[in-house]
Amino acid sequence: MSVTREEVIAYLESLTAEELGELADELVQRFGLLAFVEPPRYEFFMGAPPPDPHEEITEFSVVLLEIGKDKLAVVKAVRALWEMPVKEAKDLVESAPVVVRRWITRDEARVIVDTLTAAGANAEVRNGS
Repeated sequence: MSVTREEVIAYLESLTAEELGELADELVQRFGLLAFVEPPRYEFFMGAPPPDPHEEITEFSVVLLEIGKDKLAVVKAVRALWEMPVKEAKDLVESAPVVVRRWITRDEARVIVDTLTAAGANAEVRNGS
């Protein structure tokens, strides 16, 4: 007895999800069909494990979103915060939006944001890196 492809597809469509899953498992075992095997679940993204939604966030980043009207004041604030040369501070400020600090505590991030905001910039604290 010969069965057509259409008949096979019609039969597969008539199966419940559970029956189809059992059939797929049997095909994998009998024929070694790796295409039916579920791909491995990666436990990390970009080299780091995904955050646990129940775990308290302890690392924060500061993002300089906009310079504001007084670029010189923001450059001075950046130099005061990190003691960097004028050229590097200017380049950093002009590259906004940019992450200016990563992996710091919430309190450190708030101090940096307050300093940048006082200089006229728009900055924010973000969770993680």
